[in-house]
Amino acid sequence: MLTVSRHDAAAALREIEQAQAHSANLDDYERAAPHFLIWGVLWAAAYTLNDFFPRQGGPIWAVVVPIGVIAGLFAMRGERKGVRWRYAAAMGAVFVFLISAVVIMWPVSERQIAAFIPLIVALAYVLKGIWSGIRYVGAGIGIAALTLVGFLLVKNHFLLWMAAVGGTSLILAGVWFRRV
Repeated sequence: MLTVSRHDAAAALREIEQAQAHSANLDDYERAAPHFLIWGVLWAAAYTLNDFFPRQGGPIWAVVVPIGVIAGLFAMRGERKGVRWRYAAAMGAVFVFLISAVVIMWPVSERQIAAFIPLIVALAYVLKGIWSGIRYVGAGIGIAALTLVGFLLVKNHFLLWMAAVGGTSLILAGVWFRRV
């Protein structure tokens, strides 16, 4: 007969809890990966178009953002009940917040808006990472740092900078998140 001490049983339960938490983190990363890939491609396309057609920034983003939200909803096939509407509601809340912030800070330059929104995205990833996993924190810090570097150092083609480093950062994060 095998007897297990209280200490050994407690240690085994801790190991099981750690394994479950690690598995949940990896599952979360895998579910998030398509969103990073979708938004990385859309981010790169929209910022590039916005650089070449600077007066069309509003209409460009007015088309790209709904495409991203809809593509994100399709990427959520098989999710738990209620996750899709929460995703759509969260995206709507972020959109309303960003519009409200721009209205309050008006007048702002296109360059300021092009830096402000990625910083909010970076903050969201860092906050998500505090609760869900360090990879989100890394993605958020990377996006924030590259946005600030570009804003401070790239004067003429900041939007192309954001297309290249922002889009690429999100795509690389999506690939990193898929590698569970």
